[in-house]
Amino acid sequence: MLLAFIDAPVILGLFIALIPLAIVPTWFLWRALERAGLAGPLALLYMVPFGALVVLGILAFADWPALQKSGG
Repeated sequence: MLLAFIDAPVILGLFIALIPLAIVPTWFLWRALERAGLAGPLALLYMVPFGALVVLGILAFADWPALQKSGG
């Protein structure tokens, strides 16, 4: 096995170090979706493979309710 030399504490350390790399962009995207007037939980799709493309497509092509409110 290629990674047989890596023991459990190293794997746990990598896992703990990578958690913020998943949470922080999701939180930023959640805030951006809410400010655009869209549903914040759509940001959770960011953690699914190819989910980021779906969320970016929604941001790109959806009508933003926040802009419609301020348009007056």
